[in-house]
Amino acid sequence: KLAAKVGRTLPVIIDEVGEPDEEDGSIGATGRSQADAPEIDGHVYLRDVPQGLEPGSFVDVLVEDADEHDLYGVIAGQA
Repeated sequence: KLAAKVGRTLPVIIDEVGEPDEEDGSIGATGRSQADAPEIDGHVYLRDVPQGLEPGSFVDVLVEDADEHDLYGVIAGQA
């Protein structure tokens, strides 16, 4: 079911923003699509998010991969 979302762009609310990686400075974030409930449904894991992204922000995410429960992607336009 989630695999059908690969290649699509979805609106995502950001729940958590990570610390910059010590090696390359990249920042990851975790969010959920509008249809997903916190702590119940799967997550959307983002890589290479811009510094200053805040929890509660809405971003459009290009879904690059999916597994049984979660989606993985980047903010649209940054791929």
